[in-house]
Amino acid sequence: MNGTRSPQAMGSGLVMLAVGYLWVYNGVNFLAFKVGGDAFHPVLLAALRFGIAAILVLPVAVWRWRLRRPPVRELASAALLGPVMLIGGQTLAIWGTHFLPAGVASVFGSAAPVFLALFAWLFLRQSLGGRQLAGVGLGLSGLAAMAWLSSSGAGFRPIGAVMTLTASALWAAGSLAATRLRLPDDPVIGLAAQLIPTAVLLALAVCLSGISASLHPAAVPLRAWGALAFLIVASTLVGYAVFLVLDRSQSSVLANSFNYVAPVIALGLSAWLLDEPVGWGKLMAAAVTLAGVFLMIGSRSATSKPEQHPHRDAR
Repeated sequence: MNGTRSPQAMGSGLVMLAVGYLWVYNGVNFLAFKVGGDAFHPVLLAALRFGIAAILVLPVAVWRWRLRRPPVRELASAALLGPVMLIGGQTLAIWGTHFLPAGVASVFGSAAPVFLALFAWLFLRQSLGGRQLAGVGLGLSGLAAMAWLSSSGAGFRPIGAVMTLTASALWAAGSLAATRLRLPDDPVIGLAAQLIPTAVLLALAVCLSGISASLHPAAVPLRAWGALAFLIVASTLVGYAVFLVLDRSQSSVLANSFNYVAPVIALGLSAWLLDEPVGWGKLMAAAVTLAGVFLMIGSRSATSKPEQHPHRDAR
């Protein structure tokens, strides 16, 4: 069966709703990263986020697994993908945002489509067209300008930019791999298979490093608990599942389209709610970056899925 479905085949209204949800929750994500990561240790925040989400989704996944058991190979692929996407792509982003203003972090976090094209060129031998080359150039130029303009501002540390960009690269790698791996067709089972090893690895890291001793629930402000609740429910249980479905049933390009809208939302909300300064220079740098991302997303080539996936049922 053809693994790539058009929006019309899936239902254009449903696709638009899913894409819109990705745009909004990813914009709010960086505020939650900042608020939560400043109250909890960032790795502890990620461990709580994915650990609680795994506990919540596990009973439903077990019930659905009894109805239709996916092959062990598909479960193993999901278990390998989870740490790449959720530890490399998300935990590292939470940690990086701790060293950056949330709005600035969101711009660095928007670089995934640039990395998608570069990885497709390097590893899949798919050539870059003129539009993609222009997008890569603009994206990298905008990111460099944002780093330079932010470097003298309060709350900016270069390590945060490095971590957030690395997180974008790992997210792109996982997103590209997800379209080519044999993964469970059931999104709940697939989500659980990714969450469980991620939660176990993060729990071990928190316990063995002594980070768990930094948790003092009574000292955590209410808004940080709200940020954690948002990351568990809206971001992980709903948002990540929506991303996985779009990434596999449509394309990595469409699933990653949030990268040119989410930073705009994050910049506005961080200035409004967190009083982060946003000058014209940063706005211009963000605009250049997002223009590059838009060019990448507007060109369905290297990051689109191949036409045939005989092992995958269309959802």
